Amino acid sequence: MLFIFLIIIFTALYTFLFTLIPLDYLFLILWIPLSIILSIITIILLLLLYLCIASHTKPTNKFKHFILRNACFIAIKCLNIKIIKEGFENVPKETFVVYANHKSNMDPLLIYYSLNSVCSAIGKKSLFQNPIMNMIAKTFAAVPIDRENDREAAKSIVTGIKLVKNGLSMIIFPEGGIKTRDTEEMVNLRAGAYKLAVKANAPVLPISICGSSMISKTRFFKRKTIKIICHKPITKDEYANMNTHELGTKVEELINSDIREFENEKK
Repeated sequence: MLFIFLIIIFTALYTFLFTLIPLDYLFLILWIPLSIILSIITIILLLLLYLCIASHTKPTNKFKHFILRNACFIAIKCLNIKIIKEGFENVPKETFVVYANHKSNMDPLLIYYSLNSVCSAIGKKSLFQNPIMNMIAKTFAAVPIDRENDREAAKSIVTGIKLVKNGLSMIIFPEGGIKTRDTEEMVNLRAGAYKLAVKANAPVLPISICGSSMISKTRFFKRKTIKIICHKPITKDEYANMNTHELGTKVEELINSDIREFENEKK
């Protein structure tokens, strides 16, 4: 991937530069590891510089999503996560809204990377308080939502609807946060979240994340296997006669049936 390629290029460059400096043999041993560290620092600084520039481009700019997806790849590999994807041929070519269960802070990243599509997300307001996360969020038109304030939450949904209507697919977790890690199943139905797709007349794309609750329970370097299942989208015509609660119940049943099957396979 892109970042691995850049690390190799910068490592080779820094290693070459170090060879031009007269050093004793003891320091020569440190050339390559020192070059790798400097390469990673250089790439991070270049990435932050790029984000500042990219914040002035459209949210649907494909190149900056290419950069973000590569950053997600690095994070997933560093956490030693193996993703098993199923049903991603179902991802619509038109603008869509993803609804998924939520058991880990890595869930948005896992879905975004797996989709390989230009999309953004609605996330909890506290995430946007970190300056770097806030800059990334603004660059990719992510929408903060205050779940403790119904009025502000409704405004965030309206903002999301406008983005979907303008061609930016969105990811949302209708449980309203991580309610429990004791089960992978979706446990809290917030019907209001489904207005995001319904009001924008966009296909609803249910996605089941199986196993992500173990990310926080497993040692950092231990392999974690996550299965992500993408269902066939529920089209506007299919949910036309449903209210948001009925639509939410249908999505919940689809997601939870996958999770129960996944858990039975592990037994």
